[in-house]
Amino acid sequence: MDLKIEKGIPIPSTAKSLLKSMKVGDSVACSLTERNLLRVVANKQGIEVVTKKLKDDSYRIWRVK
Repeated sequence: MDLKIEKGIPIPSTAKSLLKSMKVGDSVACSLTERNLLRVVANKQGIEVVTKKLKDDSYRIWRVK
C-alpha cells in the first residue's frame, strides 16, 4: 500500500455551513452549478437569497434575510 500522509488540507465546507455563516448582505461568487445548489439548500434552510448573473458568466448570490 502506497499512502501518503498530508497535513494542512482543509475540510471542504458544505453549502449549508457556508449559508449559515453568511450574514445578511454577504455574498459569494460562484458557478451556475454552485448557484443552483446554494439556492436549493437556502430554500430548505429557510434562508432568503438573491442571485445575479455577472458579465463573465459567473453568478453572485447574496443572503438577504
